[in-house]
Amino acid sequence: MTEESNVFEKTLELISEDPKYIDILSRIIDYEDEHHKDEYFEKLGWTYDDVVIPPHILYQLFLRGILKRVYKSRKYTGYLLANREETRRALNAFKKMETEKPKETETIVIPNDLFDVIENFEDIKEFIKMCLRAKEPVHVLLVGPPGTAKSLFLMELERLGGHFIVGSTSTRVGIRDLLYESLPRILIIDEIDKIKNGKELSALLTWMDYGRIVVTKHGLRSKREGKGWVFAAANRIDKLPPELLDRFRVIKIKPYTREQFIRVVTNFLTKRMSVPKELARYIAEKVVTYRISVRAARDIARMCNSKEAVDKAVKFLKNHS
Repeated sequence: MTEESNVFEKTLELISEDPKYIDILSRIIDYEDEHHKDEYFEKLGWTYDDVVIPPHILYQLFLRGILKRVYKSRKYTGYLLANREETRRALNAFKKMETEKPKETETIVIPNDLFDVIENFEDIKEFIKMCLRAKEPVHVLLVGPPGTAKSLFLMELERLGGHFIVGSTSTRVGIRDLLYESLPRILIIDEIDKIKNGKELSALLTWMDYGRIVVTKHGLRSKREGKGWVFAAANRIDKLPPELLDRFRVIKIKPYTREQFIRVVTNFLTKRMSVPKELARYIAEKVVTYRISVRAARDIARMCNSKEAVDKAVKFLKNHS
């Protein structure tokens, strides 16, 4: 990294940490712009009295490498910005980032039929709706073994326009980039317990807490703001980082019985996918023989429009699963 880009990075990092340095550095730039034509100025520099900043602040800027010492005697120590133009560029870059307005909070519209395909769990349905109606984000984590209503709850929340990702593929998706580019109102994460990338988790934690996401690309640190709700699911939570777990309201869900699963899937395929009720129940009865999964039933319904096709698909999956 060159000296110039190094000054830019150091300045941008400093003012991002403490915006009070914006005014201080602006005063220094103005003073140097005014006096730089003086033949002695570049040799002697200026002191803290010239730009009216406390000595300890001046020393911090010197330690950071933003200032350089150009003259020193028993009675006088003179300083200059290590690179005035790069410092100026950093100030302008930061101001440009700050002028970008945060994404405005919009009320989440909750359909009257949200969750009506899910059998039982009335208390959970109402709690999630309370979270959605909250003025500030309340994040929810659904926990339970395969075969519970976790996936169905997430699929219903997708109807609200949420961004859906799967934890096991989050490295390829890029949670940090998704948050920065989209600032989703609702983020839905299945298999959140499978997210292993530390940087992705850190970005998610910061966004969940503060509605802020920061990325550094091509030497420029950029920040966006916009709050959103996170709804996630996991089979188990014992391996989740405690700092991530603390940000969620955790709800444990028990698995469906065989008959409950058939009724739920029949209801879901009929209401959400317009599958004829007889065929919907047939799909549910066939799928439950090898896997209790609403998503599996949904995929069969997408492929098959007859009982014969269902039999063929299910037979193949049984033999190859």
